[in-house]
Amino acid sequence: MANSTQPATTASPVPLARFAAPPAAVLRAASWSEWSKALAAALYQEARSTLHYCAAAKAISNPGEDAGAFRARLAQQLREQRDHEVDALTASVAPKLAALQQRLVQAQSRAQVQHSQATAQTVQAAVAVGATILGALFGSKKLSTTTVTRAATAMRSATRIGEQRQEAAQADESVAAVQQQIEALQSQSEAAIAALKGKYDPASLNVEPVALAPRKSDISVGELMAAWVPA
Repeated sequence: MANSTQPATTASPVPLARFAAPPAAVLRAASWSEWSKALAAALYQEARSTLHYCAAAKAISNPGEDAGAFRARLAQQLREQRDHEVDALTASVAPKLAALQQRLVQAQSRAQVQHSQATAQTVQAAVAVGATILGALFGSKKLSTTTVTRAATAMRSATRIGEQRQEAAQADESVAAVQQQIEALQSQSEAAIAALKGKYDPASLNVEPVALAPRKSDISVGELMAAWVPA
């Protein structure tokens, strides 16, 4: 009798072991064919493998991977995909935002110039009007050529004030329009990023078990062998 503490298979015979004669069925070739068919039938009827499927990610777990590990792997993939798309979106928006910010600086500079010119024109007009009034009050009773020239200059300055103020107002409108474009672009970018975070939210993953049964064409019984087991 073989020692029961010995391993099932060894590289050398178990000391004092004896081999029993095999059953008669083992010696018949037809038996092996029957056993092969019976094994294939049993596998077809009984063999089952449970995997996990996530419809949102269109992914299925690997053999031996439990639901927790599968979910963690999907969550990591989602985070990586989300970060990749957020980076791509940010990179596509950055040049547009930089161009708008440059336009804003230019528009603000033009507006500052227009307001400075309007202020200078106002001062110039005030001086011209004041000189005309003083000339009329303290000059000769008859209108002098200088007085008439000053009056004409004052009228032109007053007209130019209106034009300068209109140009300054238009410059302010340009600044406001560019600022609105920047705010709209930033709002669209933030909304797109929020949508991506919602799309790739790991909490939305629903993992379900799926039982897989083999097809007959999937089953292939290899070589059958007889072995002696120590008793």
